[in-house]
Amino acid sequence: MHFLDELFILQSIEDTENGFAALLCCNPEHLIYQAHFPGNPITPGACLLQTAGEVLQQKLGRPLFLKASKNIKYLNVLIPAEGKEVCFTFSNLVENETECKAQLVIFDETSVYTKMSLTFSYEPV
Repeated sequence: MHFLDELFILQSIEDTENGFAALLCCNPEHLIYQAHFPGNPITPGACLLQTAGEVLQQKLGRPLFLKASKNIKYLNVLIPAEGKEVCFTFSNLVENETECKAQLVIFDETSVYTKMSLTFSYEPV
């Protein structure tokens, strides 16, 4: 299942001093929120991880496969709301022939939702 432009709508991607930032808008009508949790929806952590990979894949222009994740810290729950914008900020992006690594922070103007270190390979693992 893909989440980019379904669970989150990509608004923009801009380069930053240490990487890039993607601005995304939550889609509170997405099917995932009917199950997680009805009447009190929150964004599953696995969906944030998948969306991060899809954003990075779009930025790099090549298929990516999650190889490792570490130091994942869920600091606040991301509650979807109509028009709610969140920023996925990738930093310390390192690429070589077989993989890329990045640090990610997901936040908005009032909260930091998660921080994590990710490694993606260019081939299925």
